[in-house]
Formats: sequence, C-alpha cells, structure tokens
Amino acid sequence: MSLSRLKLATRRDVERRVGELVEFYRETYGSALFIGERTYYPRELVLTQSHIESDKLGLVLRSVLFEAYRVPIIVVTGEKNKHYVVDGHHRVIVYSWLDWRIPGYTIIVPGYKPRIEKNIIEVESINPQDTPIELSCWRHIVNTIRFFEKQYGILARVWLENLRVAQLKPTEPPIRDPSPHPSSQYCPILVYKYISEYYVVDGHHRVCFKLVQGENTIQSIVFTLENQEVGLIKTARRLGHAYFTLEYCGKPVK
Repeated sequence: MSLSRLKLATRRDVERRVGELVEFYRETYGSALFIGERTYYPRELVLTQSHIESDKLGLVLRSVLFEAYRVPIIVVTGEKNKHYVVDGHHRVIVYSWLDWRIPGYTIIVPGYKPRIEKNIIEVESINPQDTPIELSCWRHIVNTIRFFEKQYGILARVWLENLRVAQLKPTEPPIRDPSPHPSSQYCPILVYKYISEYYVVDGHHRVCFKLVQGENTIQSIVFTLENQEVGLIKTARRLGHAYFTLEYCGKPVK
C-alpha cells in the first residue's frame, strides 16, 4: 500500500501543520493562539469537510484497534466557542464510534467560522477507485456502518470483540461452500448487537469456516445503534435460522 493519500499522519506531521495554521490564521483573522493539547468528546466537535474517504476510514479504524495509532487532531475554537475540526476527520469518526475521548491540538481564533459545518452523520463517504485490496474488507465494514447510521439517523457505537461462534445469528440464506473469499479471510466479521443478541451482517462464510474447522471463537467488529431493532433483524427472523449449524454451512451431519 503506497498511495500517498492513505499515508497516516504522524504526531510530527500534525505539529508541523499546527505551526502553518497558526501563521495563516494570524494573517487572515489578526489573532490566533495555540494553547496546546486538550481532549475532546468527538461527538461534540463540528466537522469542516463535506466528505471522507471510506478506505482511509477503514485504515484508521484498523490502525487504532490493532496498532495503537494515537495521533492528535487539530481543533480551532472559533465563533461562539464552537470547536471545529480542521485536521483529522477520519480519526474523529473512529473515536466517536469507539466512544473514546480524542486528543486535539487547539488553536483559539476569535471570529473563525468555516464555510462547511457538518456533524458526523452528515459527512458523506466516498469510495476511491484505487483502494488497495488489503483495505477492501475494511472499506466494506465502515461503509456498512455508515449506511446504517444514515438510514436510522443514529451514531454507531463500535468495538472489537472475540465472539463465540455458538452465539452468532445468521442474516442470510444457508451457505453452500464455507470457504471464505481470499481477500477477507483475515478480516474481522461485522456483527450488529441488539440487546443481548449478535447478528452477523458480513462474514457468514468466515463464521462457517470456523465452525467446520471446529474453532469456537471469531474476531468481530461489533456495532449497535442504541439497540435499535434494525430491519436486518426482522429479515433474519423471517429466514428462521436461529444459529450457525453444520447444516446451515453446507456440511450435512451424517
């Protein structure tokens, strides 16, 4: 993966960017004060971009969960003491999903008001044509979460969990071949949690492969929309498959 647009910012990159912005805001607004690093609850921040890239969002989610990626965003406190994100929009969305406070380098600019003001749900996701194959499953994960958020108007709560195969509920017709697709076999499955039930949104073949191999747990990205009973749950109930079984996975029991 060598695309420059997918290069994750380092702390040094952000510090350099802060210096450039302070100088720019002083020239533009006449005053800009850098006050150092603070922490923010991401759902209270105002975003200043109209869109984000879905594959980069997936990359940030993966990097935060598995590589301890922790780099501050840049926040401008401007008009009416609103906190505007001017750098790090993908990180804001991921931290919002994880319900973590996010570090932010803060610049006070009296009178600052951006051209674009969006909340997290309003920001659109675009799918670049040059997404590397190793990010395709992560792009699909974040796109699916974003789809549900848009559909129900609720910000998702997301976490990583090793789930027991026995507690998972399928939401698709039975599988004929349990072999997972090569591009997704090492990717976590995506699961929606409704109260105490876990519904597989994406990854049925991977669950079946685990079951057929006799493995008991599977790494999962789990999300919920305030325990909203989404339409997928009703679909699963109509299909009538309570849990994953060998028969469901195309392996009849003799």
